[in-house]
Amino acid sequence: MNDVLNEERFVAIDVGAANGLLPHWNLLNGVAHVYQVEPRQDACAELERANQAAGLTATRHVVCAGVAATDGPRTLYVSNVPTGTSILKFEPGAGADCADYVDPSYLFPIVEQRIETRRLASILNDVGEPRVDLIKLDIQGAELEALRGLGPERLPDLLGAELEVGMHAFYPEEARFPAIERFMNEIGLELFDVRVARVRRPLNGAEGGYETEIFSVDPNSPTIAARIWEFDAIYFRKKSLLLSKGDAGEVRRMTLVYATYNYYSEAHSLVDKAEHAGIFDATAAAELKQAIVDLHHVATYRAWLANTPFWRRVRALGARIAPRNAPRWCQHMYQAYPNG
Repeated sequence: MNDVLNEERFVAIDVGAANGLLPHWNLLNGVAHVYQVEPRQDACAELERANQAAGLTATRHVVCAGVAATDGPRTLYVSNVPTGTSILKFEPGAGADCADYVDPSYLFPIVEQRIETRRLASILNDVGEPRVDLIKLDIQGAELEALRGLGPERLPDLLGAELEVGMHAFYPEEARFPAIERFMNEIGLELFDVRVARVRRPLNGAEGGYETEIFSVDPNSPTIAARIWEFDAIYFRKKSLLLSKGDAGEVRRMTLVYATYNYYSEAHSLVDKAEHAGIFDATAAAELKQAIVDLHHVATYRAWLANTPFWRRVRALGARIAPRNAPRWCQHMYQAYPNG
């Protein structure tokens, strides 16, 4: 990773960091400066303890603050389960068609707290970070508002973003996917992937009740479809914009963004295009491409994924005997995508 960055400073910010870094962000440990932003004092204290125990206090920085598009006082709506907390007010009447799926004990009672919110730009100004390379936002519908708070000085340099996107009517129109997609396109980022979270219609308050009580199957049976509830959307800066700027350091940082999400082929391709654009000479490009290959091997390679005749036969056999509708993530299993 140090060979990839070549002394470039890499900055990431995790907004809604209550439960610690997502597993794929652990690739950044010790190399990237990660700012963990969370409004609740108890969660911030736990993050500090975890960072100290992991020996990462030099590169992980906890910021205890609520985030919004403006600096100033706002109401924080604290749900019964802390992960449902948001600066957006929950409006039960707005979700008549999806209210059946919500466990009341998850949200209620909701306690209102008056807090001082801050723009991400203000937080980064305080710590002297002029740029953010990668951002993750999971703050219950306020993701787009918080992202706007990076401001016009930093949004053009943002290389990657991961946002939770709600697909139900509890979120206002300005927080839903069409508004997010328009904004991301405006700032030069394109959608690369989604990871879908689904919910099953409960029966008498029990999720999976229809499956077990009515249809006599497993509560997670793939034979009965579940409704999309939200998804994590992954956006990357468009290659054409990166190449037109001609910034070698930015290209290096972008390769690390790709690697964080296992898009090693995109990283390799970007460096190849950068060489043809004259951003790297042949030697620097070859060294960087080799560093990407080495990083993939160290971070994710497994023997059973090898491209050898033996393991190809084993994988072919596995594909023949695997249950056709087994629950799976198609990004990580040998299963064709829906579009072939």
